[in-house]
Amino acid sequence: MNTLKYTLLSIIILAIYSCGKYEEGPVFTLMSKSSRMCQKWRPIQSVDGSTEVITNIDNDGSYIEFIKDGSIQYYNKDQMSFLGIDAVSGTWEFSDDKTQVTYSYDVLTVNTTKIKTIKKLKINSLALEDNNGNKIYYENY
Repeated sequence: MNTLKYTLLSIIILAIYSCGKYEEGPVFTLMSKSSRMCQKWRPIQSVDGSTEVITNIDNDGSYIEFIKDGSIQYYNKDQMSFLGIDAVSGTWEFSDDKTQVTYSYDVLTVNTTKIKTIKKLKINSLALEDNNGNKIYYENY
């Protein structure tokens, strides 16, 4: 009987701790935020923050991969293919409250740092929003 009480109490505490962090979900998950984030993601849709226009993104090989050691691999075909760059490496980290992600990478000695608010972080879908309200939706690659 005590085991059942402790199990139920643990589930309730876990549910309270992991509920509602991101606007678009998930509401509840047993996976850590880092485990969900550390995947290879391909962009599938963008939403303009000022006009709310939704644009579907073709599968052109673009991706961002968050790796557990704090590194990333990033490729954006529109920005990199004409330069002959396959992908770039960089670093990433969560904000203290894990509602934002900051990532940096260099392209031909030009450093780019982006801070995005996480709107959705599910095992197979991710949504990131910039400070202008523009969102990009990703799916597991």
